[in-house]
Amino acid sequence: MHALDTSNAASEAANPPKDRIVSGDPQAVVRLGYASPDGKFSAGTWTCTPGRWRVQYDEVEYCRILSGKGAVIDADGRAHPIKPGDEFVIPAGFVGEWSVEEEMTKTWVIVLP
Repeated sequence: MHALDTSNAASEAANPPKDRIVSGDPQAVVRLGYASPDGKFSAGTWTCTPGRWRVQYDEVEYCRILSGKGAVIDADGRAHPIKPGDEFVIPAGFVGEWSVEEEMTKTWVIVLP
């Protein structure tokens, strides 16, 4: 077993690429709690300031929102609001946008194919 404790984990910048930003100046930080030896499974926390950016997922990501609010916007333009306590999975192949309205922190788990 590996306890997922990111309180002492090193912070690493994870800002969206400038060419994907739609609005704002989102600044993100990840704290890695676990990574498998083959690099295909990882978990940790992510915190981001307000902004909106385009995303395209190769991985499957499970998220649990701890604080803040925003939305995940699908390719059809439908906004799916997210707030503390929400849990969801973004499937591999998802194309859309992330929008952070209030500084957000989430726990994430990523599985690569």
